[in-house]
Amino acid sequence: MEGTQIINLNKDYILFLAEEEENDLYIIQSGKVMVFVQKGSEIIPIAYLGKDEYIGELSFFDDEPRSASIMCMDNTQLKKISTADMNEHFPRWLKTIGLQLTRKIREGDELIRSKGIRKKNLESIKPLSIEEQTRCFKLVDQYKSKAK
Repeated sequence: MEGTQIINLNKDYILFLAEEEENDLYIIQSGKVMVFVQKGSEIIPIAYLGKDEYIGELSFFDDEPRSASIMCMDNTQLKKISTADMNEHFPRWLKTIGLQLTRKIREGDELIRSKGIRKKNLESIKPLSIEEQTRCFKLVDQYKSKAK
């Protein structure tokens, strides 16, 4: 696709924060990222993603703000696919399916957020240490300072 671009990011680079309006799709070519949310004074890791996994698919299809933040845990290479490229090259039925799936995922996320879930024999992601929390907050603050 013409609108795809390869980008190389360094460890600790913040790609975007939750609630931002940017809505391109990224495919991890190499490296590792942490998906996280910020709740008050806590950074909560949701997932760690690696090669061939997608970032930003919800916002890509429904044009809503980002639901989580992304930080590179290693030097990372991403393939970026713009929404303009999707609108030009994806068939209408594929965009419709993507939008419907996205809506269902966001509704499920909201239900979990509001009601919580019971963990039953589930292995959760290890919380960040105080040092890791501090480092992440500093990186988020630097990112926000650059954005202004």
